[in-house]
Amino acid sequence: MNVFLEALLIFGLRVLGIAVSTLSTLMTVQGRKGFAVAAGFVSSLVYVIAIGKVVTNLNNVWNIVAYAGGFAGGTLIGMVLEQRLALGYSEVRFISTEDGHDLASALREAGFGVTELEGHGRDRTVEVVTVLIPRKQVKNVLEIGRSVDDDAIVTVTDSRSVQRGYWQADRCRR
Repeated sequence: MNVFLEALLIFGLRVLGIAVSTLSTLMTVQGRKGFAVAAGFVSSLVYVIAIGKVVTNLNNVWNIVAYAGGFAGGTLIGMVLEQRLALGYSEVRFISTEDGHDLASALREAGFGVTELEGHGRDRTVEVVTVLIPRKQVKNVLEIGRSVDDDAIVTVTDSRSVQRGYWQADRCRR
């Protein structure tokens, strides 16, 4: 019974450590230094405890399996947490051959700041509609886009930092 409890502890530590490490890496990319450093510290601390448990008893295959399984589980949980937190900003770009102006109007009506550009596609003129938003708003913007122009080409990119621009206060808090 103690063999399985120790393996379960290692698994839990590894899930925690890798989930926090995944968030730390993503926060580093976004330039969130304080969170990245704190998460890196926690991740390293948990790693040392977990690996210590494994190497003190290398004959216990369950500890090794728990360690590897915890790594896989922690990676998945870290990615899910990051998606739910949705920190930072995204740029959503629509390329429309027909309804770009209507799309821009619908987005403005919903309270988003929109930039419209005219572009030249392979066969015709296109309208490029760009919205810079908090990542938590991406789903809403995509739904508006689909409802107005289901044929538009859509790209979503993460923005590392944003300086200045039109922000409606209640949209940024959600």
